[in-house]
Amino acid sequence: MIKESAIVVDVDGDRIVVEAAIKTTCSSCQAQSDCGSGVISRALSPKSQRLVLHSPIPCRVGDKVTIGVPEAGIITASMWLYVAPLMVFLLAAIGLDKGLPLLGLHNELWPIGGSIIFTIIGFFGISHHLKQQGTTKFQPVLLTSSTPLD
Repeated sequence: MIKESAIVVDVDGDRIVVEAAIKTTCSSCQAQSDCGSGVISRALSPKSQRLVLHSPIPCRVGDKVTIGVPEAGIITASMWLYVAPLMVFLLAAIGLDKGLPLLGLHNELWPIGGSIIFTIIGFFGISHHLKQQGTTKFQPVLLTSSTPLD
């Protein structure tokens, strides 16, 4: 389980809204002052993220909570969102490269353009599949809650 600290910003029955600071590896890198990626990351990325969670533990606004996401959910989502579209692109490129010359289309742009179209269609298909599969294994869960001392 990957754990992260957050602060409760809203409570509505058994649903809570938590805000967690987004940490980047750029802040711990030795070359952060000379790196263009770090500058872009700090300028464009949001500083915090809000999540809506089901809370089996009573919480109040301002409570510090620990949330967790199962590693299996992250690995599965990464495979679906990164590896699957790449495989669609490669298989489409190989298939179109072999098949389109049989139709008289010998230009190299046809397989490239077709592969991009197949990849976009595949990405939307994968996204639709993940939405219908159920998101319980991708959802963060509330692990602990601690009320701040007044």
